[in-house]
Amino acid sequence: MCGIAGFVTKTQKLGPGQLLQVSKTLRHRGPDDEGFLFVDSNGKAIEVFSGEFGKPDFIENAKSFGEIEYLTIETGLLHRRLSIIAPENEGHQPMTDFEKKIWLVFNGEIYNYLSLREELKKEGCIFKTRTDSEVLLQAYKIWGVDCLSRLDGMWSFAILDLNKNQLFASTDRTGIKPFYYHKDETGFCFSSEIKAFKNFGIEFLENKSTVSRYLAFGLSDESSQTLFQNITRLQAGKYLILDLKTEEVQIQNYHQWRVNQNYDFQPFKKESEQVEQIRNLLLEMISLRLQSDVPLGVCLSGGIDSSTIAGLTAYADKISKNSGVRKAFMAVLPKGSLGDESHFAKMMAEKSGFEFFSTEPQASEFVTSFENLIYTMDEPPPGLNAFSQYEVFRKVAKEGVKVTLDGQGADEIFAGYPRHHESNLAEGLKHSVCQFGSLVAGKEALLNYLRSGIGSKNSAALLNQYKPETAIFNPMVFELAGGKGNFYTSVNQGLINEFNSSSLPFLLKAADRNSMRWSIESRMPFADFTPLVQYLFETPGSAKIQNGFTKSLLRKAASPFVPHQILNRKDKVGFAAPNTLWLNQLYKDKSLELLKVDSEFVDFKTLEKYRTKILGNMHIPDFQIFWRVLAYLEWKKIFFTS
Repeated sequence: MCGIAGFVTKTQKLGPGQLLQVSKTLRHRGPDDEGFLFVDSNGKAIEVFSGEFGKPDFIENAKSFGEIEYLTIETGLLHRRLSIIAPENEGHQPMTDFEKKIWLVFNGEIYNYLSLREELKKEGCIFKTRTDSEVLLQAYKIWGVDCLSRLDGMWSFAILDLNKNQLFASTDRTGIKPFYYHKDETGFCFSSEIKAFKNFGIEFLENKSTVSRYLAFGLSDESSQTLFQNITRLQAGKYLILDLKTEEVQIQNYHQWRVNQNYDFQPFKKESEQVEQIRNLLLEMISLRLQSDVPLGVCLSGGIDSSTIAGLTAYADKISKNSGVRKAFMAVLPKGSLGDESHFAKMMAEKSGFEFFSTEPQASEFVTSFENLIYTMDEPPPGLNAFSQYEVFRKVAKEGVKVTLDGQGADEIFAGYPRHHESNLAEGLKHSVCQFGSLVAGKEALLNYLRSGIGSKNSAALLNQYKPETAIFNPMVFELAGGKGNFYTSVNQGLINEFNSSSLPFLLKAADRNSMRWSIESRMPFADFTPLVQYLFETPGSAKIQNGFTKSLLRKAASPFVPHQILNRKDKVGFAAPNTLWLNQLYKDKSLELLKVDSEFVDFKTLEKYRTKILGNMHIPDFQIFWRVLAYLEWKKIFFTS
């Protein structure tokens, strides 16, 4: 798990000195090692070191930055390493082949690297390290772009191929590991995090359409566009090829999920087979993701998803006769708070035989860390829960654990959100069947259906009636934002949208930024194990919600590993936060400062009126709206002021 960056230029507006500054910005992603590769105008590849780690004794001809100062450099690669597999220096990157014509910078984990390694040996490949990075490099040499279809894992990487005069880059099928890029007349540059582009001399500009959608609806990461006008996200399941001579960029899909849209009202007829298959896939995915040469723990919330991960881990440890004690981590609410799940998490940790650690974030800590949280995320998060996750990973780092397993992605394949009842109800009615267990969502389903069928102007008016606090945004916000999205009349249709754009991409980004802020690798099995994800999308959506229970198939598949008290829960909390308390403290300590930040999107007079109400502890129906405006203004202050 690492940080990567690089550039390609003919104008010399991008160069080694800038890449060195990028390395410092990305240090948290890879504190264990650092490597640079530069290519001069004659096509010569030069390995370079900085002062942080000194000259590597295993690279004979490595040069310092001073030794390349007068060269004309056209291409550069950077790697910051967080050592997980084969932590010795054999995993140093940029990594190359024997001919030194192909160079790799890689962020992620290839979980099936051992089986791929054996397959590649049969193709004549010779390996000099134990790393998954070298397996990836050799896989590209043998199979080219087709290597992507053989990988099981999470990744973003760039391969500089001097034989083909191209840069080949890719993200995993779900987009867990980030890859951002900028392209203009000065050249092409990329990085694992947006903040690093400032070091490349890129001027940050607001992307008004995506900013508007964030403010109006709390949406981000829906497409390749970011909240920065000139920074693009390479989306999940895509690869990029940059021609080094023409600097032309091509983007291609290499993966799409197959989605079953059929309706199955009586899934119980074949449910036992489905549950058995899911259970087998769960066990397979977890055994692959326990590979690590450093301590590995589990993040717990007390819900079904993370509890399943913990239960599967304990079972796999028992089978493999692992004698070590795992550590489990949780952010807890103040005792007696509504939504406190700590008793469920402790129950799961005890059943698994894990040592339980918790952290209770305070309002004062939230305010103190507010600026760093927004800086860490690159883009403002839609809710305060991001800070709970931020604090969990701080605790993980403090306890010496370098890898965690997390439950993100289960809701988007098993149908775990309350809103999935709306689609289940609509899908049933479409087939003349009443899904009585989902009738609880009737009112919300009707409202969302009406909103999806009217224009954005009328939708904004309806939202303003429903949530008058949206008046803190100027009308142009809703004009630019458009509609929130479609109303999905099938469960799987809604799930694939959430998986690809409206829900999961942000959750994955939050997990990546918050974990890497503390130099932790976060693995998300539900999101990246292709056989499980594909099997669930090929399962009719109507089979996933039964008798009013979301995630019905997961509850049954996980029954041997998770206590029934957890599996029978209907409430959903996730990374909880004491929102009212934290928001009041934030307004008290930060709002006057942020009211001075200039923005054409915010009606500051209306915001000031609501600020008074909030500080007076008056009831505000949707606190998330007020969180979004403060997070947005803090984001502007950090990234758009010198």
